[in-house]
Amino acid sequence: KALPDEIPELTVTIAEDTILIANLLKEANLVASTSEAMRMIKQGAVKLNGEEKITDTKLEIAKGTTAIYQVGKRKFANITVA
Repeated sequence: KALPDEIPELTVTIAEDTILIANLLKEANLVASTSEAMRMIKQGAVKLNGEEKITDTKLEIAKGTTAIYQVGKRKFANITVA
């Protein structure tokens, strides 16, 4: 399935060098809470750049990266970690 044409772009600014995937999804408002993020990851509902399924709840996203994160079928964001 193709990604939607309109994907909101946002920047999440972090103090450390990395941010846990669950925290990133929460900061980007793709989930209501980190526990919801964990649940979605365990269910295989979180994808990176439209294809790669994120399965590791402890995945750390590095500062300086940009990627499209998808939660469920309808929530997308092109997130830059700064």
